[in-house]
Amino acid sequence: MELFYSQLLDLFTAAGAVVLLNIILIDIVMSGDNAILIGMATRKLQGKERKQAIFFGIALATVLRIVLAFFAVFLLSLVGVKFAGGLLLLYVVWKFYRELRMSNSEEHHIDAKKAGLMAAIWTIIIADFSMSLDNVLAVAGAAHENVAALGIGLVFSIALMAFASNLIAKYLDAYPQIQWVGLFVILFVAVEMILSGTHEIDTKFLHFNILPFVLFVLGGLFVVLHAKYIRPADEKKLALYLQNHTLSILSVGIALLFGVLFFGDSIAIFVRSHLPVFYSILFILFFGLLEVVSLVKLRRKNKT
Repeated sequence: MELFYSQLLDLFTAAGAVVLLNIILIDIVMSGDNAILIGMATRKLQGKERKQAIFFGIALATVLRIVLAFFAVFLLSLVGVKFAGGLLLLYVVWKFYRELRMSNSEEHHIDAKKAGLMAAIWTIIIADFSMSLDNVLAVAGAAHENVAALGIGLVFSIALMAFASNLIAKYLDAYPQIQWVGLFVILFVAVEMILSGTHEIDTKFLHFNILPFVLFVLGGLFVVLHAKYIRPADEKKLALYLQNHTLSILSVGIALLFGVLFFGDSIAIFVRSHLPVFYSILFILFFGLLEVVSLVKLRRKNKT
């Protein structure tokens, strides 16, 4: 206890204040992804249920973070932990994608079978666990064994995530189109973890590149899941959506065209040199191709 009070008093010195500031800055930067994820998980809940899901989800995820803080170095030394975390997060991406592609009637059917509150809490726990490995290690390193600074940083990150995730959930509920941006952020983190994990397995265990095999398996799995669970888009609804959002689509198209014309080479170099960005875009194009194929199949089926 005396050591804790001593470390608490150290925070009022210049060196201690710098340590605490570093921890807070790390939490601000690294908790953004978690806040987006919690906002995505609770976007369909309203009022009291949303607050309960955020509270219990963050509380249980915090318990896991504390456990991770004790075993972070050991866990991250295990070959394949990051890869497994990335796959777990990719499952969350698929879950969100499937929900976004569902019609209202399908959503009500799913909600009747599942408790929305419990499903949201469970999603938060799974995803926060997989996303918190690097976060915990970074904060633990910045704390320099100062338990008081670590505790204050943890409390700050909890408050930050609770506030930010509730705000994000409100915007996602009011503007559903933003949900796709949130989905991309989570996909990017998942891809980053998978790439880092496969590189770790390559160099420390198998000594050959397994990434093509992993991509082939994941691609085949998503083809099967897409064919089984995702219904083709309704062409009438799609046409109506395009009609109602013509201005937004044109604005985005003009912005993309402007970017390609004036910054095409720089964008290409950036994408090629940042593999997580490249593979995230590859995933999006792959899912877009699956959507087009399913729509063509439906059209041929209706003609026959």
